[in-house]
Amino acid sequence: MLRPIPPCIQGFALLCLLGSSSVQTSLAQTPKLLEVEVPGGHYVGLPVHWGTYDAVVLEPNGQMQFIEQRDVKSHNILPYGFSPQTVADARVELQSEMGANYETVVFGPYVIAAPLGQAEHWRARFRRLLAGYLRYFEVRQWPLRRPDFPLRVVVYATRAEFMAYSSRHEKQIPSSMVGCYSPKTNRCALYNIDLPNSHATSTEGARATNWSETEATIVHEAVHQLAYNSGIHERLSMDPLWFIEGLACMFEQPGVYDSQQQSGTLVSRMDPARRQRLQPIIDQPNLLLTYLHSLSESDELFEREIEVAYDLSWALTFYVAERMPVEFRKYSSILAARPFGDYPSIERGRDFRQVFGGDLSLLAGRLTTMLRERP
Repeated sequence: MLRPIPPCIQGFALLCLLGSSSVQTSLAQTPKLLEVEVPGGHYVGLPVHWGTYDAVVLEPNGQMQFIEQRDVKSHNILPYGFSPQTVADARVELQSEMGANYETVVFGPYVIAAPLGQAEHWRARFRRLLAGYLRYFEVRQWPLRRPDFPLRVVVYATRAEFMAYSSRHEKQIPSSMVGCYSPKTNRCALYNIDLPNSHATSTEGARATNWSETEATIVHEAVHQLAYNSGIHERLSMDPLWFIEGLACMFEQPGVYDSQQQSGTLVSRMDPARRQRLQPIIDQPNLLLTYLHSLSESDELFEREIEVAYDLSWALTFYVAERMPVEFRKYSSILAARPFGDYPSIERGRDFRQVFGGDLSLLAGRLTTMLRERP
């Protein structure tokens, strides 16, 4: 019979994953790494979750390994303390993985790999986004935590390379997918839509890449990564999809984060295409209310009407971020405090109404008013 994991190790592992401010204090008593043997290999890290039927091991590079307890052959505490991987070590590791046709650059928490001659363009793109992301929440007095692990970004030269990677890490790959972020791997993956090959020179690469076409995908997936590493979302939480996707959709609009395009008007920060598509829905109050009830209690709308789900998630997130920032932050805190596991619809709806109001018709009315605002 396998020995249970000491509670102190599990507790510290969870602090590491959640980025608690007490982690730095706890480093003086850093617990040892755990080695878990499974068929075909082993994992070394900290047990973020160790349940009766499953377990999650957090590796030093920030990747999480989900394990079935029936597959665990043995586990042993090693004589080494846990330490998150440094950005420098992550760069060496990523460069080795990607090979000679790619180059890597670093800045802040980021380690970016891109085809030769392309890395500086992507570093500039992510630098602007990071600055705007931090500024957006600073203005709203929402303190963000510093990422505990390097943020890996890989820009693949071709769609074939991107799909080969994605198929290994994602359960379902939509044919239209051009980028992805996985909380499990903590990696953001994209590809150069218009780059003809991976051997372009710096000048050729800059000319071949249509930055305007890839910007929305860059921003959407990068914001997922930032949100999961700065305390907005938690990687082991079952956050509602409207919250996860709505935030990423909100930042697709350059007026939200780009200092060169920002203005003081609410309408300038709205997504005009999503706003236009929502007009027929807000003209039917009962339909809008039905959709809001659905989003607040489950993710089913994303399975039935995916475009409506994304558009309404954008609108709802945009509204609460702009008009109810205190409540928005409180909602995020409630989600972060939830235990590992499923989020029953009854509890999910209760938490939503507790924060944003019990009468969703009032919220629907305010949302409608916002979407009808004129420049």
